[in-house]
Amino acid sequence: MESILGMMAIFLVLLFLGVPVAFSFILAAAAYVYLLGSNIPDTIIAARGITLVSESYTILAVPLFIFSARLLNDAGMTDRLVRFALAAVGHVRGGVGHAVIVANMVMAGMSGSATADAAGIGQAMIPVLRKAGYSAASAAALTASAATIGPIIPPSVAMVLYAALSNVSVGRLLLGGVVPGLLLGFFLMGSLLVSAEARALSRIPFDLGRLLSSARDAVLSILMPVIILGGLLLGVYTPTEGAAVAVAYALFIGSVVYRTLTPAIVWHGLQATAATTGVVLFIVMGASSVGWIMTAAGAGDALRPLFLPLAGNPGLTLLIIAGMTLLLGTAMEEVTMLVLMTPILAPVVADFGIDPVHFGVVFVLSTMIGLITPPVGISMFITCHIAGVTTNEFTRAVIRPFIALVLVVIVICFFPDLVLWLPNALIGPTTR
Repeated sequence: MESILGMMAIFLVLLFLGVPVAFSFILAAAAYVYLLGSNIPDTIIAARGITLVSESYTILAVPLFIFSARLLNDAGMTDRLVRFALAAVGHVRGGVGHAVIVANMVMAGMSGSATADAAGIGQAMIPVLRKAGYSAASAAALTASAATIGPIIPPSVAMVLYAALSNVSVGRLLLGGVVPGLLLGFFLMGSLLVSAEARALSRIPFDLGRLLSSARDAVLSILMPVIILGGLLLGVYTPTEGAAVAVAYALFIGSVVYRTLTPAIVWHGLQATAATTGVVLFIVMGASSVGWIMTAAGAGDALRPLFLPLAGNPGLTLLIIAGMTLLLGTAMEEVTMLVLMTPILAPVVADFGIDPVHFGVVFVLSTMIGLITPPVGISMFITCHIAGVTTNEFTRAVIRPFIALVLVVIVICFFPDLVLWLPNALIGPTTR
């Protein structure tokens, strides 16, 4: 274990010195192999990452979902969803704030990315929130918190990564996120509804005609998650093929129906997708090498004794792991967390009889909350930039929605049926 601790210390020092995350992982793995007396062959540094990325059919869904989310924004679907959400719930106490949450719940069924939702909906809604009476910090905090729903309601890039790393059915995992994702939205809306701030905010008068008109404009966007999930449940295609269907659907709607996508826009979207995918998968490759080393060196075995006293209480076990994840999330971005910790934690919780889908949803949600916590929350940085506020201002404003998100984590830790009911009903129970 001394060598493992030394490797992680090198990794943290490199991060502190400003070395990019992927290179920090690669250099830490190399230090373990060459400097810390390891018998692991040096080829594992490259072979593990390349094998994971090149031979995983599941991971192919990652660039496809990223591309489909890009096309949706470029096609103007985000703006249509925002108008629909405003017409549907803008009259409720809290007004436009509820519209942000509803828009993210619908957008989550199309993009699968918290940062994409924070950027897309943030650009459209933060100015509207400010006009309705929200402070800039509150607008940024609410938008970033609502974007957490994106990777929980399917499709989800984070779920795809977790499934590839843990050999869990990606279909069951995606379905397992539906109810928790809805709970996130309801808890955020509830916390806004009872807040003192909600009383002072302006509302948009309810207009049935505007609601029907906006619903008609947004219906093709709303149908996208239905098509993806429907095809999965009917066995028409796999989740990876479903990601390709999402791209085809976005291309068709944007080019033929809305006529907002031009070849130049699509080409720019492909370039941006390639750049984003390259960053994500490079981190995955580097982190997977370190994760493999930690697993081979018995890091999971070292953790098991810590959880043995909790072996009869899976809810408490999950809650402690979620707490650790939330703490690590303040210093580590979500892809790094998923790739590094999944190979270590997944076997531990499996030994304790915890359903891997239940753990996967709890773990992914906990990592996503890290996107709104300083000092490295990416969604925090995105919405702070849009709203023009500092991270200190954001941190004070995000406390209430943060508590609402953590409450959802606690609830699903102790009530596994909230995660497992839908996949068990539609696909069948996990066979072990």
